[in-house]
Amino acid sequence: MDEREIEKFKDWLLKEKDRLESELKYLESTMEQSESEWTGELNKYDNHPGDFGFATSFREDELSLSRNVRDLLERVNAALKRVDEGTYGLCVVCGRPIERERLEALPYVDLCIEDKKKEERSW
Repeated sequence: MDEREIEKFKDWLLKEKDRLESELKYLESTMEQSESEWTGELNKYDNHPGDFGFATSFREDELSLSRNVRDLLERVNAALKRVDEGTYGLCVVCGRPIERERLEALPYVDLCIEDKKKEERSW
């Protein structure tokens, strides 16, 4: 892969990093809201039990989204580190080049398709 191609991936990774950081900031700000703000009621005794179930489910969804965004952000940051180290586009297991189509689909991947298949079979 030449420098121009690596720069293209780096630009995408930097934009994705900004997007993920903004999304994480938004999710964290909404999770700071109190339970009473979620339900719009003054206290727990005024609410229907279903309201609390909804609020709890909503909070679990936000936590799950937040974990997913953090995971993606870690992967993007790791890919940017590989760009800086000159190892971007190489499989971290075998050292072979990662398939271009794979990088174009998921620019933060760190495994070639063969090693990814091996990893998935070991689960």
